[in-house]
Amino acid sequence: MKLIAIDFETANSSLCSACSLGLAIYDDGEIVDSYSFLIKTHPRYSYFTNTFIHHLTFNDVKDSPEFDYYYPQLKELLSNNCVAAHNAAFDVGVLNNICALYGLDPIPFTYIDTVTLARKIYPELYNHKLNTIASYMGIDLNHHEAASDAYACLLIVLAAMERYNVYDINDLAKLSRIRLSNNL
Repeated sequence: MKLIAIDFETANSSLCSACSLGLAIYDDGEIVDSYSFLIKTHPRYSYFTNTFIHHLTFNDVKDSPEFDYYYPQLKELLSNNCVAAHNAAFDVGVLNNICALYGLDPIPFTYIDTVTLARKIYPELYNHKLNTIASYMGIDLNHHEAASDAYACLLIVLAAMERYNVYDINDLAKLSRIRLSNNL
C-alpha cells in the first residue's frame, strides 16, 4: 500500500474551489515523488478570496486544466491506498465535493489525519498547525504551497513511524491509537 500525502489550496471558502493540489508519495520504503499542479477553478467558484493565504490568483490558474482533467490520474494513484492530510477532513472534503461537482465517482482510500497524529507525537507543542510542526521538526516549509505542505505532511507520518518503530500505516494507527478513516 502506498502512502500519499495531499494538500489542496482553495480559491475561496467553498470546498468546490480547488485551485492547487500537492502530492508527496511514499512507496516501498522511500519518498518517490513530490509535486503540485494548478487547477483552473470551476466557473461557479472562480472568485479568489484566499489569495492572501497562498498567493494564487485567477490569472495563475486560468490556463490550467480543470479538475476533471486530473481525475483519472488521481483515481489511479489514490484508489485503495492510504492518504495523509493535515486536517484531513478539509482535504478529503475538497476532493469529494469537487468530484461531486463534476459528476465523478468518489475515490476509495483509507486516510489518516496528521493533525491528530502530531498531537500524539508532539504533545509539548503549543499548537499543531503545519508550520509550527514543520519548524519544530526542522522542515523547510513554503507554507500554503501545495507540494511543500504535502511533503511536510508526509514527513510527519514518517517521523511517527520512526518514533513507534513501525513502517506500516495500520501498525502505526494501532500503536498510536489513531483511527484510520475510509473514504467511502
